[in-house]
Amino acid sequence: MFDTQQKRSLTTQAVHAGELIVPNTSHPLSQPIYQATVYGFDSLEAVDEAMSGATQGYAYYRIATPNQVAFEQAMATLERGETAYASSSGMGAIFASLSAAVQSGDHIIADRRIYGSTYSLLTNQFPRFGVETTFLEIADSDAVRAAVRPTTRLLYFETIGNPLLQVADLEKLAALGHELGLLTFVDSTFTSPALLRPLEWGIDVVLHATTKYIGGHSDALGGIAVGRTSFITSARQTGMVMGLAQGPFDSWLNVRSLKTLPLRMATHSRNALAVARWLEGQSALQQVIYPGLPSHPQHELATRLMPEGCGGMLSFELEGGLPTVRRFIKALKAIPFAPSLADVTTTITHPATTSHRPFSPEERLKLGITEGLLRLSVGIEDVADIIEELDIAFKAL
Repeated sequence: MFDTQQKRSLTTQAVHAGELIVPNTSHPLSQPIYQATVYGFDSLEAVDEAMSGATQGYAYYRIATPNQVAFEQAMATLERGETAYASSSGMGAIFASLSAAVQSGDHIIADRRIYGSTYSLLTNQFPRFGVETTFLEIADSDAVRAAVRPTTRLLYFETIGNPLLQVADLEKLAALGHELGLLTFVDSTFTSPALLRPLEWGIDVVLHATTKYIGGHSDALGGIAVGRTSFITSARQTGMVMGLAQGPFDSWLNVRSLKTLPLRMATHSRNALAVARWLEGQSALQQVIYPGLPSHPQHELATRLMPEGCGGMLSFELEGGLPTVRRFIKALKAIPFAPSLADVTTTITHPATTSHRPFSPEERLKLGITEGLLRLSVGIEDVADIIEELDIAFKAL
C-alpha cells in the first residue's frame, strides 16, 4: 500500500489516499462489495499462481471477483453441484454453457416450448456458427430417439415451461439422455433450488436466470450454470473470453437474496396455489394453468418433483382474446404489467407480446400461446390483497 504519510504532491496523494487494508483480527458479518476491476501483486510468481489457478487469488474483473466466486459457491451448494459459473445474465449463462458443449456441425434437441430468447438464440444465432437445433415434444421419447443424429450433443428443456407451465419428467429425461449418450441441460428458473434440484434427478447442467427468483427483487441481473467441474470449467472459459462474468454488485445482491430464498419460495408457492384455486371459479376464463392444481395434466409429477410447492408462476386464458386482455390489464392498479417475473411484487405479462415475441403468430398458436393468455407472477404480498385486485379487474370486463 502506498505510504500517503510521506511528503508527496497533492496529485499523488489524491490518487492514493483512502487505500485501506482491513485488519485480520475481525471480519465483517456481511460480505463487502469488491468493486475493483484489477488486483495488484507482489511478484511475478504471485500473479502466475493466481492466474493459473494454482492458488486462490484474483487478477481481473472479467476473470473472477470475490463476490462472483462467493455466489457461485453458494449456488453450487444449494443445487448440490460440484461448481458453478455466474454470468451477467440468464442468456449469458445459457450461451456460455451451450457454446461449451457444441461446435460447428453439431446438433441440439430442444423442447418446442421454451423461453423466447433461448428459442431466438438457437434459431437465429447458433445456425450462423454451424449448429442446428431440432424442436420437438421433449416428453415424447420416441420422437427424441428418432431425431438423434451422430452429431447430436445434448437435450435442452425447462423444469417448468414458460408460459404454459408444462412439467419436465427430470428422472425420465436424464435416463434418456444418458441412454443416448447426450448431455441434459435444464433451465430451472421457475423453481429455484429451494423447490427443485435437477442434479439430484440425474440432470447434467442446471441453468437459472438469477434475475428472477434467485435475486427476487428486480434489482440484480444475472444467470448461473451449475454442474460438474469438468464441464463448468469449459463454460467459464467461454464466458471469460466473451466478457460475460457477473459483476460484483449483482453477485453481492444475489448472495444477500439467497438468505431469504426458501422463505420467499414457500410464500410464492402458497399464494400462487390460493390464487389459482380462486381463478378456477371465474367464468371469464377458458383455462387456469398451475402445476399445483389437480386439474393440471402433470399434477402428480409436479407434486412428486416439488413436494414443498410448485412456485409462484401461473397462467390463465381470458375469453375474448386481445380486446379483453387490454381491458383487464388497464383495470389493474396494484399489479403492474412487467415483461419479467419472480419479483416479491405480483406482476402480470402477456406472453404473445413479451417473452414469446420471437415466435411467429402461427408458431405461438401451435404451442398454445393465444392472444388471451396472461402469465401471473404471484408475489409475497397478503394473498387476500392479490385476489381483491384481480377481482376488481374481472369486474371491469
